[in-house]
Amino acid sequence: MAGGFTEKERVEIRQRLLDSGYQLSAEIGIKKMTIAMIAKNTGVAVGTFYNFFASKEEYVVAMIRDTEVKYEKEMASHFSKDGTIALKKFLGVFRENFKPENNFLLRIKLDDWVWLKSHISDSAYLNTANDLKKYEFMFAKIRGIRKDAEPGVVVNFIKSIYAMYQNRDTLFEGSLQTNVDLIFDALYRYLKEGR
Repeated sequence: MAGGFTEKERVEIRQRLLDSGYQLSAEIGIKKMTIAMIAKNTGVAVGTFYNFFASKEEYVVAMIRDTEVKYEKEMASHFSKDGTIALKKFLGVFRENFKPENNFLLRIKLDDWVWLKSHISDSAYLNTANDLKKYEFMFAKIRGIRKDAEPGVVVNFIKSIYAMYQNRDTLFEGSLQTNVDLIFDALYRYLKEGR
């Protein structure tokens, strides 16, 4: 077993490492965050970090995936027995993922997004082909959605939320949550069957 940790210890240390990344990314940003900072903030040696992640890029992808898994579990808890969910309920639960306290990607700034694009753009994240696969998988499970909805329109609505938060220093930050609510209202009107 790498590092001499029990499986329970590995799970706990890995989560502490990820939690440190969420904290540091909000405080100083992903670009400035170093492996040494992450390890120190977690209370482990740098070598221990490498028992879990091969690089900062792999680590950041794990942070994104961890956030996504939490959201997926929350969403799954709202599905009916037949594995579907009503559009309005889906958007309500999905909306919770677009609050900065629930999604670290909404707390980072534009230069961190530039770093992400230049360092992990070939992964399963930050590419439109993967966005479309997620859309097709998820939207097949939603009841009350119009059949002719264009995936690109929906994905662009969601990406506009990230773009607003990336540029929050040029916007009225106190109004961002209202803007996000309006985007979700527009998404509902766009996606609703029989509109």
